[in-house]
Amino acid sequence: MLIRKALPTDNSGAKALVRKSLASFGLIVDFDTLDAAIGALGLANTANEIELVAEVDGKLVGCLAIQRMEGAIAKLFGFHVDASMQGQGIGRTLLSEAIAQAVIHKLTQLELETWGNMGAAVHLYESLGWVRGPDPLPESGADRFYCLALVR
Repeated sequence: MLIRKALPTDNSGAKALVRKSLASFGLIVDFDTLDAAIGALGLANTANEIELVAEVDGKLVGCLAIQRMEGAIAKLFGFHVDASMQGQGIGRTLLSEAIAQAVIHKLTQLELETWGNMGAAVHLYESLGWVRGPDPLPESGADRFYCLALVR
């Protein structure tokens, strides 16, 4: 497994991965609004500060993006791992590297919004110390909010 910075050539593969992942939960991707951060993965002039992908045998199997929101607070977007590759530690490794990169970028807090029925992701967040906060507004496209204080 290789975790690396996203390249422009990763964009279409990441979009396909996210589209398939969200569809498995009955969700429709919207790269123009709610999913714009991950839709811009690897592209020039993106608002994403951190963009990572996971590769196994040259195949893109995971992705995520982080955008600075205000000050040293940032938001995690589009964290997905190919369903056929889940349970092998890819998500934990990808998310752990993202957290390490956030510290290097001098971020002090990460936030994310997710769905409670995404059980594997919720379990991973909680096992890494993410704390559930007030549920987001319905128009956010999610039903749970988590944050993680970063140690520098």
